[in-house]
Amino acid sequence: MTIDFVVATPHDAVHFNDVHRNYTATAGYLVCNNIYNRMVLTEWYNFNGSYPDLATHWEMLDGARRWRFHLNQAARWQDGVPMTAHDVVYTHLHAKKMGYTGAMFLTDVEDIVAVNDYTVDYHLTGPNSGFLVQLGNFIFSHILPRHLYEGTDWDTNPYNLKPVGSGPFRLVEWEKGKQIILEKVKNHWGPQPEIDRLILKIEPDRDECVKMVVRGEADFFPQDTLTFDRLHLVEGADNVEVMKGKGPGMALLDFNHGSELWADQRRREAIARAVNRADIAKITDPGVSFAWDHYLLGSVEWAFNPNAKAPGHDLAEANRLLDESGLKRDATGSRGTLRMFYMDTFYGHKKLAEIVSNNLAEVGFAVEYAGLSSIEWSKRIRREHDFDLYIVGGTMSPDIEITATKYSSTGLNNMGLHHNKDVDAAYEQGRTALTREDRGAAYKELQAIWQRDCEFVPLLWYGTYYARSKRFFGWADQLDYSIPWWHWGRIRPIEAV
Repeated sequence: MTIDFVVATPHDAVHFNDVHRNYTATAGYLVCNNIYNRMVLTEWYNFNGSYPDLATHWEMLDGARRWRFHLNQAARWQDGVPMTAHDVVYTHLHAKKMGYTGAMFLTDVEDIVAVNDYTVDYHLTGPNSGFLVQLGNFIFSHILPRHLYEGTDWDTNPYNLKPVGSGPFRLVEWEKGKQIILEKVKNHWGPQPEIDRLILKIEPDRDECVKMVVRGEADFFPQDTLTFDRLHLVEGADNVEVMKGKGPGMALLDFNHGSELWADQRRREAIARAVNRADIAKITDPGVSFAWDHYLLGSVEWAFNPNAKAPGHDLAEANRLLDESGLKRDATGSRGTLRMFYMDTFYGHKKLAEIVSNNLAEVGFAVEYAGLSSIEWSKRIRREHDFDLYIVGGTMSPDIEITATKYSSTGLNNMGLHHNKDVDAAYEQGRTALTREDRGAAYKELQAIWQRDCEFVPLLWYGTYYARSKRFFGWADQLDYSIPWWHWGRIRPIEAV
């Protein structure tokens, strides 16, 4: 009997190569987590370190200036070609050279060298004790088959649509707008899948995605599909296990630091003081999500600075700061129009955008806000920086080092065009520290700088809601987060437990 595992997802794929272009939470992102491998794995909820993937073990050398990885010599591409260190060197050096998404956490990589076919060294420009987290936290650090990509234009390479990975599933069908089917790789070099097919059903209606799991037509759905206001859809469903809890990141409001509009710290502070977290608290779920005014999640205890908090709600002070900075109201009482965006993949950000818009209206701003698709976001926010404000998810666990790509001056995902030398210095101090205690001290100082300069405005420690079929076992949380959350290669029917 064929064993199928079905995922209902509201977003179709764009392609199947996230190391080239990443479209978070799309069906392609989910597929990549199952057809490719990373060097190591560091999942959001795992504070205990990294797990092997393509690398079986590794060493931190030269005071964290060099990292050596020993690859699994059994690893094979799905066309039978051995996976070697040369694939690793090619993938990450080419991504870095071209500025592709896979280079997002490789800013401080100076060179990558194949010591032999199964040993690879990453040489860094300076010490970085948090490098493992950078390398293993997201699927866009996956490794590509050199023999199918070298010498080609990644923009047009046909294997973006017909991928050949090293993971436990292979793509066999993509019917756009309807479904994507993967089948298990027979005699896979790693852990053998115990399901035969992984089927992603494309259903744009989030309510319907939830109902499909309740009806037993699907076994899971991705993030931001089940939300607080949809929990009633799973009430009384005996075949479904509902998980809800504190999330691994926060939602925050960021500025276009490349614009003269926000060059004056007083204006950024005024925006922070206009935000009313009492309004945000009305859309939270006690014990699960929180209106949040800290610059790091409290769950990252070793690096959390409880004293670093965003300025509190104070309309009088917000108005004073805006006037003092020269941004005065006109005869109609307006200070002008602001353009604010959020990624529509993340359902909860729309409500935050509405709240922030209303808050800023109280200090004289007309805010035009809109949701962008993953493709539009990549173009308008990441590449063109065509905005005044944006609301985004700030992933800040398990290690604050992964935020450097967004908030350091040279970060490849520096959408807000941050350029704060004190922030850069704090990140550098954290990388060069070799103990968790010393790293934590550096990152506590980083949060104090964010507070002082109002680099961004924390809004919400978001919660997560998932409903999943009780028919299966082998989810990431049941395996100590030793596999990615969106990876289903260890899923097996509950009868086999």
